[in-house]
Amino acid sequence: MILFVGELLADMIAEEPLDTAKHFEMKVGGSPGNIASYLSQLGVKARILSRVGNDIIGKRIINKLRQKGVDTSYIQIDKEYGTTLVFVQKTKDTPDFFVLRGADRFINLPNNDIFNGIKILHLSCWTISYNGLFKKIVSILGEAIKNRILIGFDPNCRDKIFKCDKIDIEKVKFILKHTNFCKPSLDDAVAIFGEKDYSLEDTIKYYIDKFHALGVKNIALTAGKFGAYVSDGKNTLHIPSNAKKVVDATGAGDGFWAGMYYGILNGKNFVESCKMGSKVSAHILKFVGADVELSNKIWE
Repeated sequence: MILFVGELLADMIAEEPLDTAKHFEMKVGGSPGNIASYLSQLGVKARILSRVGNDIIGKRIINKLRQKGVDTSYIQIDKEYGTTLVFVQKTKDTPDFFVLRGADRFINLPNNDIFNGIKILHLSCWTISYNGLFKKIVSILGEAIKNRILIGFDPNCRDKIFKCDKIDIEKVKFILKHTNFCKPSLDDAVAIFGEKDYSLEDTIKYYIDKFHALGVKNIALTAGKFGAYVSDGKNTLHIPSNAKKVVDATGAGDGFWAGMYYGILNGKNFVESCKMGSKVSAHILKFVGADVELSNKIWE
């Protein structure tokens, strides 16, 4: 079983640029919830620790996750702050977005029984974006390490999700040094380490080396249509994109995470697991939004 800790939210998706959009389609989301939902549909047990508002959107998110088979018993209800909203422009590339942060900032520490049966703890960068929440995550991380639970960290960091409107690199470094599995996108790497005017291969190598230097053991750096670059610290392998049809990029990275975790928990090595991640990601790209149906037929 995997324990996901992070944001649950509603994506408000527009066809038009966000500064002129008039019509939005609501999709329940949040990266940890998306990955947990995908894994549950693929037959892997998933549990989630998060916080939503005492509102119809929060209830809708919980009901949707339950329908997918996710253990929602540790999702907290906030009676003061509403469920977080993210406004997203539909695109074939990394989506533009802005955030109205709500209840996800105020996750409370759970009882230690939350770790029962857990093999991997997955953390989102959103969990370290506020000081009070970061302190709780440090406690959760320490308990997981004590229980010999592997750590996955999604460095989906952007300036706009941090309270100070700038990525707190020291907090990111603290989590990375304990990380077994990391799947940054190229955009994530640029946001954390800055843009480089190198060739694609040299840029990829630079970012992979940076993540390894900070302590990450296994890295899958995804680069959109260029596929993924996978490294265990000794060798780097390119996995071409499996995408045949691209409608919307929302949730594609979460699909990669799900396929990768599926492979890891089913005894595959990291490279083979990332190939499975690429396959799930390609399937997600064919649909609008992250709320996509999956089954084990995807491996056929």
